[in-house]
Amino acid sequence: MKDTCPSCLARDIAPAESRTRGDRTVDGYQCPNCRRTWTVTRDLTAYSELHARRAHNRTRKAAA
Repeated sequence: MKDTCPSCLARDIAPAESRTRGDRTVDGYQCPNCRRTWTVTRDLTAYSELHARRAHNRTRKAAA
């Protein structure tokens, strides 16, 4: 899921790293413009089953 930089407001920044912890996913971002870093924690139960499955598959691939 893409995000907006909280510092310079650059848009559509893809996560640099993602991890799933139980029913939550933690995405780490770094802005390519100002180099600001931040994390976002999302509760996957608030999203559709499709989003939860994609997040789970993405994390499993990164761990391999």
